[in-house]
Amino acid sequence: MAIRELSYVLHRDPDTGADRLTPTTEVPDGVPDGPVERVIAATHRGALSAALSHTRLPHRAGGTLLCSARHDEEAAGVRVDARWAPDGDWPRWPVDSWRPRALPGGPGTDAFAPAGRLWDEALLAKFAADRGERLAPFLADVRRLFADPAGRQIVLAEEDQETVARWIALACASLPVPLARALTFTTAADDPAAAPQQIVGVGPGLDTAVFDRFDLVTRTHLFRVHDGLGGPGSPRATDPWAELTAWLWRAGAAPRPTDRPEDAFALLPLARRALRVPDWDGLGADLARTLLDTAARAAAEDTTDADTVRDLTDLCSRAAALPGLDVQPLAAALLRRRLRTAGPPGVDAVLSAAVDLPLDPGTRRAVRAEYGPPPEDDLRSLLLTPPGPSWGRPLRTLLGTGPAEDPVVDDAVSALARALARPEDRRTCADTVALLDGLGDRAFTRRVVDRLARGAGETRLQALRALARSPHADWLSGHLDGAPLAVRLAVSAGRLGRGAYGLSGVDLWTELVHAHLDGEISDTATVRMLWTLVWPGRDGGPTPREQGRVTEVCPPGLIAEAGLADRLTFWLRNPQHLDRPYIAFAREAARAPGRLPEADLAVAQLVCLAHDFAAGREPLADTMRRCPTLKARAGRLGTVLDDAVDYWLAHGMARSDPEELRRTGALHRVATGRMALIRHYGDAVREAQAHGGALDPAALRDPRRVASLFLVWTDAVDGAKGGWRQLSGELLLDVLGAVLPQLDERALGEVATLLAGRGGERGVQAWNKWRQGMR
Repeated sequence: MAIRELSYVLHRDPDTGADRLTPTTEVPDGVPDGPVERVIAATHRGALSAALSHTRLPHRAGGTLLCSARHDEEAAGVRVDARWAPDGDWPRWPVDSWRPRALPGGPGTDAFAPAGRLWDEALLAKFAADRGERLAPFLADVRRLFADPAGRQIVLAEEDQETVARWIALACASLPVPLARALTFTTAADDPAAAPQQIVGVGPGLDTAVFDRFDLVTRTHLFRVHDGLGGPGSPRATDPWAELTAWLWRAGAAPRPTDRPEDAFALLPLARRALRVPDWDGLGADLARTLLDTAARAAAEDTTDADTVRDLTDLCSRAAALPGLDVQPLAAALLRRRLRTAGPPGVDAVLSAAVDLPLDPGTRRAVRAEYGPPPEDDLRSLLLTPPGPSWGRPLRTLLGTGPAEDPVVDDAVSALARALARPEDRRTCADTVALLDGLGDRAFTRRVVDRLARGAGETRLQALRALARSPHADWLSGHLDGAPLAVRLAVSAGRLGRGAYGLSGVDLWTELVHAHLDGEISDTATVRMLWTLVWPGRDGGPTPREQGRVTEVCPPGLIAEAGLADRLTFWLRNPQHLDRPYIAFAREAARAPGRLPEADLAVAQLVCLAHDFAAGREPLADTMRRCPTLKARAGRLGTVLDDAVDYWLAHGMARSDPEELRRTGALHRVATGRMALIRHYGDAVREAQAHGGALDPAALRDPRRVASLFLVWTDAVDGAKGGWRQLSGELLLDVLGAVLPQLDERALGEVATLLAGRGGERGVQAWNKWRQGMR
């Protein structure tokens, strides 16, 4: 039936105080005018000048009545425009008809808002956010109006009717449309106890003698008072539906309930709506648990549709990111739902695919146990057999459902690594590679490859090297991203050494270092690793001709620290060049007693002693004392090194103080030594004379130095070589002969005195004779 429109004027008799309602339009047929007039009189009686009300008629004709009352100066009363809907079927919410301009002082005379006017959702969301803690108790009382036919009226005490109307609109927006249409209200009343509506608005001017909103009995037992005027209001009472609806409003996501009244206060639609809220921080733990419990119950019901299930899955993932929430019941319910659909044959496939559910290992195992023996048991029994295709099914299931560090999976990783480490067992190795390829899980294969390199001991490195040279080399090469260095080196070594013209020895060593280590080894572990790959075997090492090149890409100290100095002893004895790497290696070898045979250790110590003596870092006396012993222990040296030792000793003596040379008798070693040593000494003296030091012409003006040199170069040494006698004569002429003209008679006399004291009369005679020969 169509909506009927009526109009009345409400007068109050000044003498009797009685209210009289007079129709100003003809009452349409079918309108129960008696009940209509009684409702208007009860709702808009007395001095009330304006309000919007919606009331159900207590009449067999039923229907609801929407009234707009406002002061009418011409009629000297209150004009009430009414609309009667026989079946209560309003376009949307009756409160949509609220028109603020109908209030006193507002322009216009229209009773109701224009058709199609709706409350703005954003305005209601802001209003809800501004009301804070008052919102949930109000919504809970609205819910009780429909849950209990005898539910207590709600009294809204506010400064103005606009605020009351917003509360009512917020209630309607939280209810399904059928309930929102059925909600009765009045935005203002002078006696809430006489008002026949569910929600009644009152203002600050309400006569407390008529209705006392502060009275304990009134606000605790008779009405539900929500006081926005500073009063205490009724005790707070709320429920999960109200709390969740209030949270959605405050979060800016209007609840938008379903239109089905039988499901009016279900939590599931609100839980789905929560997915539209980007930030759940204000949800609260209790409310979140309620939301998860609701979702879990819905997930367990077979009647839940696919769209809802997708939302529940998203909700589960969102909740899993919040601390302190147990999402496992919901995740398990969603997993069971999938398993029921797939049936027993698809159990493992569903478990593997359930990566979108935040399932912990315990939940996965518990749900899996509901569908037969767990795959862990199958795999555990298979570990007693060589790897093969039968391993695939339980492994695939566990990799998709179990924890990353499942003990039985870790045992499988070790078993597969052992199989790959024995490429000589071709069938098992091939089956292992095929199994890993069939699984298609690169992360798991990476674990196996990592385990293959674990420890990187000699045996495992040899296995890696063998695998890299086996028919599975290309497969191994395909899994090098992020692989351990040992694996990458083994693969490169296998590739570079392949074929008749492949690299080997020090060429392979150098190429591997350049390819993987930026041209230089930096730690002893890598030295040992590379050494084992390039020179396998307990005593493996470079050939004599290669030994000198090892240190091109490896600091000598690391070789000694790695305990491999004994593999370069040929180079130590027979260097071709006395360069920095060689000297550095000798120093490191000299510091490693016990790592070298005694003779080779003596070689290293002799090199260091002679080299440092030549540089002035070792004293003459200690060098002359230690050198013979080290040479005897060292045994035969290579030609280049033997000559270098003579060279260093000669230069060290040439740099020494002449008096110390005389006192230690060091030149006796030169006089009786090899011709190479005599020649090196002569060269060293001339070099020292030219470049300064103890034999610089300026320094030789010192009579003490001249006397010492004269004695050591003219001293008769038993076993002296003819080459020495010739060289000493040349040195007297070239060195002392050059300085004689610079010595005055006093200095010459001092030289003679010193010679007399050190060499006796024979020394002085020899000096005088030599001087005469120089004239």
